[in-house]
Amino acid sequence: MLPLFAALMTVAGLALAALAVYVGRRRGSRAGVPLAAVLVSVAWWGLAYAAELSTDDLGSKGVWGDLKYVGICTLAPSWLVFVLQYTGRGHLVTRRMLALLTIEPVVVLALLANRGTHDLVRYYSAGAAGQELPVVETGAVFWFHLVYANVMLLGATGLFVATMVRLSRTYRQMALALVTASLLPWAANLLHNFQVGWFTRIDLTPFAFTVTGAVLVWGLWRERLVRLTPLARSLIVDNMTDGVFVIDAFDRIVDVNPSGARALGLSSNRLVGCSLPDVLHQVGGVESGPDDLTLEVDGATRTYDVQRRPLHDRAGRPAGELVVLRDITERVRAELRLQHLLDERSRVAAALQTSLTPASLPTIPGIELASRFEPAGDGSEIGGDFFDVFPLDQDTWGVFLGDVSGKGAEAAAVTALARYTLRTLADPDHLPSSTLAELNTRMLAAITNEMHCTLVYGILRRRASGAELTLSLAGHHPPLVGRADHGTEDVGHYGTALGLIEDPELYDASVVLGPGDTLCLFTDGLVEARDGAELFGSERAAAVLDQCAQQSIDDIAGQLVDAARGFHHSDELADDLAVLLLRVEPLAAPSSGARSSSAHGNVA
Repeated sequence: MLPLFAALMTVAGLALAALAVYVGRRRGSRAGVPLAAVLVSVAWWGLAYAAELSTDDLGSKGVWGDLKYVGICTLAPSWLVFVLQYTGRGHLVTRRMLALLTIEPVVVLALLANRGTHDLVRYYSAGAAGQELPVVETGAVFWFHLVYANVMLLGATGLFVATMVRLSRTYRQMALALVTASLLPWAANLLHNFQVGWFTRIDLTPFAFTVTGAVLVWGLWRERLVRLTPLARSLIVDNMTDGVFVIDAFDRIVDVNPSGARALGLSSNRLVGCSLPDVLHQVGGVESGPDDLTLEVDGATRTYDVQRRPLHDRAGRPAGELVVLRDITERVRAELRLQHLLDERSRVAAALQTSLTPASLPTIPGIELASRFEPAGDGSEIGGDFFDVFPLDQDTWGVFLGDVSGKGAEAAAVTALARYTLRTLADPDHLPSSTLAELNTRMLAAITNEMHCTLVYGILRRRASGAELTLSLAGHHPPLVGRADHGTEDVGHYGTALGLIEDPELYDASVVLGPGDTLCLFTDGLVEARDGAELFGSERAAAVLDQCAQQSIDDIAGQLVDAARGFHHSDELADDLAVLLLRVEPLAAPSSGARSSSAHGNVA
């Protein structure tokens, strides 16, 4: 019988040692280290106990019996640290605590190692010689150790059991297995130490710990101690605000969460077994989009986003689908409000922009006029480009085109200030440069921010053979003049933008336009259209004027805008673009046939 018990303890020790190696190599949590220490302690206990049982010499039995106390003394502290770590109380495991836990094992082992104090712990009596299973006598220190270790084991085990019962109320079988496994070694040890019946001679604690260790290792790394899928379903799916339906292969509802039942206004019992399409038809569901569903819920219209996911069996065959109804009512309402605001913003921007540019261009005998205004982006923001042509007297006309820095309401305010002030200041007897200087003074007095304006302003006079234009540039691109007989050139001298300094440098220049000559005024949205780092530039604009010289003035304006868009590779421009064209009619055209092109419908 004794060899069987020795073999049993050896197997238990080796099994626990293997489990300790497994845990040591797979430390997936902080609780893994103390669990490995527990397994090593019991493995040492079991192997030493097996050696004690296997030898017949009483002295050798005593030595192996003393050595097994290395595992016995370290077991309780290791178990306590494991339970604290696993139950989420790892903050209690400090260096000070670990140091205090080592005191009792060190003292007991020191007493065992000293011949004079050895018997205070355990010893074999002289009459035990020759007995197959001699009873070990115990000293006073042993009983202190027994009480100390069992109080620690009992407290740690109680904490572990209480935690498992609290976390696993819906997993009673699993909880029962874990509780039994944790109590089994403790019970076996008490039965042996208190010499209860058959357990007096054999200590089955190491073997019992083999069962406990196997359950804990299996639970901690294989099953995480409890399978949480049903619990997660209960806590997450049932409490989701989204409606969740499980549909079988025949479109029947086999499961539904409370939110899904509430969305359809029916109980879960009435829904299970019904066809989902039939139920949606019954409750008046309306598909408001390819993946949207509108339902009447508690007297209010709700919109749901419908998400479908196929379900497959283990063989990969279609078994049904998972349907999720996500309430997007507030999002849809917010999107509608936002769209309304954007539409209103675009309408206001268009109305303001219209007030800053002429709805139509005037008729000037012998002069053809055309214009374009193209807003940047989607046109929802007010730009700063503006232009105008207006009479100064019977034979003289004011012509200007400008660009205010920035966008939005502030840019619109500065644009209006510049446009209407310039019209007020314009005088056929004053040079354009002096008029712009006065405009600069008015802008500095009125503008409190750092916005400025570039502008080209000219005075146009009819001549017998064409027209003469005297102009001044305030930080603006020089206009282009396309000659009827030879090439294109720019005209004017750069000056200082308006609204920056009190005494800007402004210059006047004159250009004579003959029959068929075209004058092109433009903002930087034309020449600064980009293809990567490359700009459209004045050269490309001049090339368009040359190529389209024989087309109508209105077609030329359209060709300039199309060329800029094509170069930019986008329907939406990066900056506002304004173009104003003047062309002297050819001599062959009768004066009575002089015509004027009005601004296109996209002039805003």
